[in-house]
Amino acid sequence: MNRRIARASFTFTTSAALAIAGTLAVSAPAEATYYSGGMPKRSFSVKTVGINSEWVKYFDTARGNWNNAGVGASIKRKSSAKPSFTAGNYNQSWYGLYAPSGSRPNRSFQIKVNAKTLWRDTGNIPKYDKWVRSTSTHELGHALSLADNPNTSKASLMKHSRDRSKIQKPQPYDKSEVKRIYR
Repeated sequence: MNRRIARASFTFTTSAALAIAGTLAVSAPAEATYYSGGMPKRSFSVKTVGINSEWVKYFDTARGNWNNAGVGASIKRKSSAKPSFTAGNYNQSWYGLYAPSGSRPNRSFQIKVNAKTLWRDTGNIPKYDKWVRSTSTHELGHALSLADNPNTSKASLMKHSRDRSKIQKPQPYDKSEVKRIYR
């Protein structure tokens, strides 16, 4: 009889602990997406460097994706801006690269998109176009202080595992994080 009581108490205690742990995990704020290399404000200008008109269109689409997301972003294209966007055929395996420089009040950055790797992994124009748009918009997400691979089960443009053919714009989770970061 004592064994049954002990077992029942253990089961209750374990279940209670799991329930409490589950509650704590759900109610804890998700702040894992903040990236300290982002710009100090949601409004900034970027110049395009060494790319043709097709790539400028990709970049303008990425800017528009953020500017129209309802997060207060105002990303302009300006030839005199210090931050830059470019694309090329790089030998590394990454799709996109965001490289910040300077301290946050005087932040700048360079975004590079790797046409070679994107083409290697897509192999056709419609898919390639979608992946380029997804990658370009993702990299601008870093300028808006979003980190890679946020700790969420929700869809996110910032996840490397996203379906780049379907997720080319900021998702509701990404939008809420930008609003939270820049309040």
